[in-house]
Amino acid sequence: MRTDMKRMSTKGQRAALMGALLAVVLGGTGCGEDECVDAFDCRDKGAAPAGKAWACVSDLCTQVVVDIEEDDAGTGTDAGTQTDAGTGTDAGTQTDGGTGTDAGTDGGTVACAPLPREQVLGTLQLQAGFSVAESAALSTDIRAVVSTPGPTYSLFAVLETATGRDVFPLGTWPDVVLGDSAIDTIIAPADRASPTATFASYYLAHDGARLLAGYTKSGFPAPGNVAVVDPSKRDATIYLDAPDNYSAAGTTDAFFLNGGGLDTASGGLGVYALVTSAKPYVAVKVVDFPAQVGASGFTAVADNGIAVFGYSEADTYVNVAYAVSNTKLGEALANRTPVVLVNEPKVDVGSNFNAAASFGNGVAVVRGGYGAAGFDVTDVSRFSLTPGLGGGQPISVGTRAAVLNATDACTTVDLLSSLGSDLLVGVKDVNGRRLVRIRQGQ
Repeated sequence: MRTDMKRMSTKGQRAALMGALLAVVLGGTGCGEDECVDAFDCRDKGAAPAGKAWACVSDLCTQVVVDIEEDDAGTGTDAGTQTDAGTGTDAGTQTDGGTGTDAGTDGGTVACAPLPREQVLGTLQLQAGFSVAESAALSTDIRAVVSTPGPTYSLFAVLETATGRDVFPLGTWPDVVLGDSAIDTIIAPADRASPTATFASYYLAHDGARLLAGYTKSGFPAPGNVAVVDPSKRDATIYLDAPDNYSAAGTTDAFFLNGGGLDTASGGLGVYALVTSAKPYVAVKVVDFPAQVGASGFTAVADNGIAVFGYSEADTYVNVAYAVSNTKLGEALANRTPVVLVNEPKVDVGSNFNAAASFGNGVAVVRGGYGAAGFDVTDVSRFSLTPGLGGGQPISVGTRAAVLNATDACTTVDLLSSLGSDLLVGVKDVNGRRLVRIRQGQ
């Protein structure tokens, strides 16, 4: 899952691409009335007790008893599911949270059919301090979404089918419409004869002008490639070697790739920067992981330029993350000396997670744990990231703030991205799949 992009200033800096991000701060509104129209208006009531759920009854938020004995009307494998490109022998070596049966099924624990559900968030519960803006329907074949800088947000997507791994235009938010034809394929020419032997990585990044997407193949370390796609020039894509590529984020004229190498830069698992301000592009390793890790991890860059990079731990494969200042990343680029990730402030996620994206001056993650049916989401949470004061003070990582809580398996989160300073959440249940825009503030 996962990817994001942010726009950063490029002039007057030793490492131009590591300047401050140009954030677009968007306001938000929320409903503060006591009366309700549907269950969505009861979202500020918190979690209902076991066996009950919030419903709007006679214009009042009321706890109703939920019958969990009957079979779910939506039971059955979701028509859009398939073996995840990130599972099994995928270069990422992590099981992606988007796999398993449809989020509208009960998995043998909860009957979803009788549950009251809001049309946008389903059974997910929005938490205090956040509000829902627009939403848009989303195809089940889309693996990743990214937006251009605002105030007009053009969207792009990675679409995975039985025979293709392609980048498509996706319209302008909130008018999300899949384009009639692909901009280009992310599969390098040498691998196009056997597209089913490739596994599309679940990210799409934007550097202000170009898009970056990748895929891997079976092996250890797993071979893979990334495609640098110019949406204004079809068939002008550049393909670069990128073993174990798993996630990426973009800033102006640069990408940060979490993987095992990039183009001519090597050195094992870590984070590699691809500077795209001039051709040929230049790849540099900017972050070192510990010698023993389980696999690549997740990547995000907040509005204030603070990056969050992670990996999965050896043996347990639980994902961890650390925050790195844009100053240190700029120094790593200039000096060709990678930042030692474990020496940076840790993001205390408190559980495993399977996606990360920027959310204003912070990062959002999808928390939970892997079960028999895939990744069981417990919540989407945000961590604020504050730059250190002058004199080399470290970054401050805030405590966890829950954004969305999952009280059951009837609605799940299977995608995370950004839209300006807001968060885009992919939500799926028996009502279909959609993108939901979440803002800070009521």
